[in-house]
Amino acid sequence: MGSAKPLIVPWLREKLDRGFYPGVTWLDEARTQFRVPWKHGLRQDASSDDFQLFRDWAIDSGSYRPGQDAPAPSVWKRNFRSALNRKPGIRVLWDRSSDSADPHKVYEILPEGVQAGAAEASAVAVAGAKADVSSHCPERSGDSFSCSQDDDLDASLNTLVLSSPEEGVLCPALGLGGPCITDGTTGGDFSPLAQQIPSPQEQLLFSNVLITDFEVRVHYRGHLVQQMLVTNPRGFRLVPPNSSPSPSPELMDVVLPETGTLLDRLQASYTTRLLQGLGAGVLLRAEGPTLCATRCGRLHTYWGRTETPRLGAEGGELPKEGYTPLYDLQRFIRELICFMEGKGGSPTYELWLCLGEAWPDTERSWKKKLIMVQVVPTALRTLHQLSQAGGASSLRNEELDLRFSDSLGEAGLLGALREWKERMESQPFG
Repeated sequence: MGSAKPLIVPWLREKLDRGFYPGVTWLDEARTQFRVPWKHGLRQDASSDDFQLFRDWAIDSGSYRPGQDAPAPSVWKRNFRSALNRKPGIRVLWDRSSDSADPHKVYEILPEGVQAGAAEASAVAVAGAKADVSSHCPERSGDSFSCSQDDDLDASLNTLVLSSPEEGVLCPALGLGGPCITDGTTGGDFSPLAQQIPSPQEQLLFSNVLITDFEVRVHYRGHLVQQMLVTNPRGFRLVPPNSSPSPSPELMDVVLPETGTLLDRLQASYTTRLLQGLGAGVLLRAEGPTLCATRCGRLHTYWGRTETPRLGAEGGELPKEGYTPLYDLQRFIRELICFMEGKGGSPTYELWLCLGEAWPDTERSWKKKLIMVQVVPTALRTLHQLSQAGGASSLRNEELDLRFSDSLGEAGLLGALREWKERMESQPFG
């Protein structure tokens, strides 16, 4: 039988008293106020030391098993914050997490008498939230849920109890009213609201960095030969078969398939030669709000924004040294707002990589190219689909993996995008 999960306050007191972590310190003699560095994982100066406190809490609380689970610093940090936020006896005094020079938070442990009052207020707030959901959610025949059931009510509340903007996760029902008290992520004590890790869509909203999974489809002369989901928001590396381990371990390897299944032997021969020229591969990664790419091998690689380019279409060759920006989050938000307001066309957010042949190409179809790789940032696709559908409530569950509020319609999404755009402009990345 495993050991019991520790209580966050005594656990944290011990760490603070012993000075285990750089920058994690008491700020007063009474040991009631403490400081925690709060760097974003995509900052250039971020290191493993900045996440050690969050990692140790994940280990001791049982949500992370070194050697068995994949490291997830952003999840560790959210779980740590969630554990603190669920304690009525702890509050945030100062949130300086957006400070570019010294991002940090200052927490305060309240006296016991104040803690009791905070706990009572918290219980009243939860009760009021349940009443509010019940009053706005009548039973609907044929729908995916009914508010008459406790489990379904909890599921409805889960769409309302989401994370604060500074971590780039949805706020209450996209109402954008300010920071939330809890985020509903993994690592909670016993609440069912805390058993779901936020989807990339939830993590993306209100972030000033690009957070998404990637759907990658590999085509050999127009035929789909591989399709996979890259769940690493940092990005991935396209590599040939039997390649050596990645020199960039933070990126996930996407190994291109062998050519043995190709019936046209001449095509297979040419494709094999291209794969051999990939060398250390093509790297596509998210840097802050920007998606960028570079190539490491001798094989010339080209990119574009559509499979049917016209004259003057965006794209070109990737350099062998340095990264080329391909797309950025602010542009997507700006174009999606214009699209929803009827002032512009539908945003193009897919990327197309052509290995060994020029692209964009208005003369030859992409289906004639030996190797084409289609990259879809899934979080952007979801937001785009949501804007087209007029709200998540009109979509079937199998069409979109959303945990957005069922009451979110097109007007709500448009308002969210506008505020998101304003926030990114006022608080740029870095």
